[in-house]
Amino acid sequence: MSALQKLVTPESVILELTETDHKEVVLEMVGHLCKIGKVSSGDCYCVGNAVLERESHIGTGLGSGVAIPHARVKGLKDTLVVFGRSREGVGFDCPDNAPSHLIFLMLVPEEQGAKHLQLLSEVARFFNQSDRRCALEKATTADEVCRIFNSPVPA
Repeated sequence: MSALQKLVTPESVILELTETDHKEVVLEMVGHLCKIGKVSSGDCYCVGNAVLERESHIGTGLGSGVAIPHARVKGLKDTLVVFGRSREGVGFDCPDNAPSHLIFLMLVPEEQGAKHLQLLSEVARFFNQSDRRCALEKATTADEVCRIFNSPVPA
């Protein structure tokens, strides 16, 4: 079982993000983690800032409509993810200058640098496949999104 299969659950899926600015999208996704009880409301601000600080150094847009905002977070106990979709698209400073429609927020405990890189690589391989991106864009339920993430990721 891949890390994605364990991490992407129906509660970690936002089928339609409401924000359109990349900073606001990050905060919306972190807020979702607070709403579902994965991050305490007291830590929500610090977690959001960690991701925005990372974003300020280099954009996390991959291109082809995908962005992977991510950060290593001090005090975080477990790796957390949120997948969100934006029909309108969000500017994440992608190499192709296209807006991102598929956004995968990834938070890893600060001391797990190797795990952070490994998971980032797995997520990038997953989104490198156009059939998966297309399936995610067409999915109508969170369960359907999870089934797509549960398909094997090539090495």
